[in-house]
Amino acid sequence: MNKKKIMLSISFLFLMSMLFGQQAVFDRTKSTVLSDQNKVVQFPDTVFAGRSCLKLDSREQAIIWQKDLDLRNFRLEIDIAGAVMSGLGFRVKDEQNYHFLYFRPGYGGTREAIQYIPVYNGTLNWVFFNYPVYETATDIQSLTWFHAAIEVMGDRLRVFVDHKEEPDMDIELPETGNERGSLLLRSMFGVSYFANAVLYELPEALRQWEISKQFPRDRKYAYADTKSVRSWNEISPGPGEVVNLSPHFTHPNGVVFARHNIVSDENAKRLLHFDFAGKLQMYLNGKRLFEYEKYQVNRNGEHGFTIELPLQKGNNELVLISEGDGFIFGEGFNAMGRPQHQNWGFSAFLAN
Repeated sequence: MNKKKIMLSISFLFLMSMLFGQQAVFDRTKSTVLSDQNKVVQFPDTVFAGRSCLKLDSREQAIIWQKDLDLRNFRLEIDIAGAVMSGLGFRVKDEQNYHFLYFRPGYGGTREAIQYIPVYNGTLNWVFFNYPVYETATDIQSLTWFHAAIEVMGDRLRVFVDHKEEPDMDIELPETGNERGSLLLRSMFGVSYFANAVLYELPEALRQWEISKQFPRDRKYAYADTKSVRSWNEISPGPGEVVNLSPHFTHPNGVVFARHNIVSDENAKRLLHFDFAGKLQMYLNGKRLFEYEKYQVNRNGEHGFTIELPLQKGNNELVLISEGDGFIFGEGFNAMGRPQHQNWGFSAFLAN
């Protein structure tokens, strides 16, 4: 399946993230440098091939770690020149557990040029995570600068080398238990240079939802109807951070209330990026902010919507009233003798 059909466009989210700025990372004031013996060492700034940069020799200076970050979704732009193995650790729990993406400049043009592995308890499981999924080719050369853009969004990793429009690597991340964390740079078996690292935080998916039972599609509902919901079931997004409602109902053909609690440290306005199939109403703290009564059956991520949420300090109740696409087919699309929705659900991302 084309992954563009099951998630908001990463490019769209990246452009929206520009509204909230960018930050330089791995600088002297925020980062810790470690040797391969896990000892804190001197900050390794230098100049290589005309660029001010960080130098990791893989032994005396093996890792540079910015511990103050707590990221799930991000885009990192960085220039790299390496001899053997130059990489980025993300969603770092500690120096022994993280997701690890690395480049092998000496293998440029081969299928081993880029590799992803999850690091569990210090283990580098390259023999289990390899071609054709976790290794891929790209045109890089030893100790020659190249540009990398690394995007992590939910369970998806994409890597773009030298400003390509199409990714060199596009994979689904394995489940590791590390869903967010900090960032580190690591060099192994030789020297690596890193320059011009810029981080963009991408909007975060709203992941903890409660949904009602189905209600019949015989009238229009409003926020006041949430009082008739006797019980709520907890669900989470699936692939692409999409809340697909169809798996939760034996015969998906109704209207459902979904709610999520947003906790804010202060009164603030934050952008919500979202998409959906069918019809949708949106309420924040009982006030309606959005309504789409026609029909929405564009592939998820082709357009998308953005709205400003006026959050109050403390808890904020976000309620969606969702109906699938059955109305497009009259009583519903004929699914082997019964009318019903075919596409039903939504995705929602809150900007930082």
